[in-house]
Amino acid sequence: MIHADAFIEVDKDITLRRLSRENAQEKFDLIIANHDHLLPWLPWADFYHEIDDMYNYTDSEIEKFDNGIAFSYDIYYKDQLAGSIDFNNVSEENHRVELGYWLGEEFTGKGIVTRAAAAMTKYALEKLNINRVAILACTDNTASVNVAKRLNFTEEGTLRGYLELPDGVHDVIVYSKLKADA
Repeated sequence: MIHADAFIEVDKDITLRRLSRENAQEKFDLIIANHDHLLPWLPWADFYHEIDDMYNYTDSEIEKFDNGIAFSYDIYYKDQLAGSIDFNNVSEENHRVELGYWLGEEFTGKGIVTRAAAAMTKYALEKLNINRVAILACTDNTASVNVAKRLNFTEEGTLRGYLELPDGVHDVIVYSKLKADA
C-alpha cells in the first residue's frame, strides 16, 4: 500500500496539509463563497449545502488516504486556506495517479496551483514510487491546461465528449509526466 506524508512544504508561502475535520468549516465556507467560480469546471461545487456534507466528504477522503487509494491535501497560501490538490485514481499496481486541483478565485493568478502541482508531481515520482502522473483538463479550461504546459507535461491526446458539465459535454486533454521525463 502507498503511504503519503500528511504535510508537504512547497515553498515559504505554500504548504499542503492532509484533509482534516478541523478545517471543514473553513473549507465549506471557501467552496460556498466560490461556488460560481468553481461550478463551470467542478460540478461537485453544487453538492455542498450544509456543513455535514463537508464532514462526510472529509471523512471519506481521510479513509481513502489511510487506505492508499487517494491523497487529498488542502492548499494553504500564507497560512490561509486557498483550495485543494489531490492524487486520485491511484493505481499502486500500475504506479500511476491523476492530479486534480482547485483554488478560490481570490488566489488565482499567483502561481499557487503551478507550484503545488510541481511539488506534488515531484513527490509522486521521487517518494511514492509512481511512474506516471496525469492531468486531465477540459479543452476550454485554459487555466488548467496552462498548468500542465508550464510543468512540461506531455500532451497525449483528447478524450472526446468525456466530461458532462453544467453547460454541456466537454472534451478533455490528457497530459502526463513520467518518471523518465523528470
